[in-house]
Amino acid sequence: MIARTLLLTFSLLAATAPQAADLPRQARITYEARLSGLPVGEAVQRWQREGDKYTLDTEITPILGSRIRYHSEGELTSAGLRPSSYGEFRGSSSTPRQQAQFDWRTRQVSYGPADALQSAPLDSGAQDLNTLPFQLAWLGSKATINLQIITGRKLRDDAFTASTGSPFALMGKHTATRVWRAPDGDKRTEFWLATDYANLPVKIVRHDDKGELQLIAKHIEYQLE
Repeated sequence: MIARTLLLTFSLLAATAPQAADLPRQARITYEARLSGLPVGEAVQRWQREGDKYTLDTEITPILGSRIRYHSEGELTSAGLRPSSYGEFRGSSSTPRQQAQFDWRTRQVSYGPADALQSAPLDSGAQDLNTLPFQLAWLGSKATINLQIITGRKLRDDAFTASTGSPFALMGKHTATRVWRAPDGDKRTEFWLATDYANLPVKIVRHDDKGELQLIAKHIEYQLE
């Protein structure tokens, strides 16, 4: 159950308005995962930007269960992140369990397992779930946003609202935060972005009928240029 909850949380996975140059050239964030207050694993997120191209890898290592990795690629545009591909991998497999391929010329996305892909129209600003917090960081001081999200398994529309969060303690320092929330009935998702750390996601919260899982950053490294 722990691995499944971690998967759900990462599949969901700014006081000023950032532009492309404000997103770090590279970053590495290490998180502790807590379920009902107890440690259940660790996650590492690696962001890389080269010119207008980006890659993002998120690797989850639960105490129980198989390792889970998400890989995203795309480009940075005047509207933020534009994904080109996304994959979810289990264990040591190099074959994605779920994937998404974005064709912005035809405004179509193909998603699902390799042997059962389906297609759907793409909305402007559509994101894969792995890169979602980085797109929210791009939005800066914007207060609300509706985004089409591709999970690899399905498409959905999420409505996010931003507000100023409580100071977040990281590596012996308190940083201001901007918190994006998407309520969904009894479920709630939160992304806490640290304004003193290049608007990177330092806390992710997923609350549902199984309880609350928190991914809390314990170490962060980044390079702006």
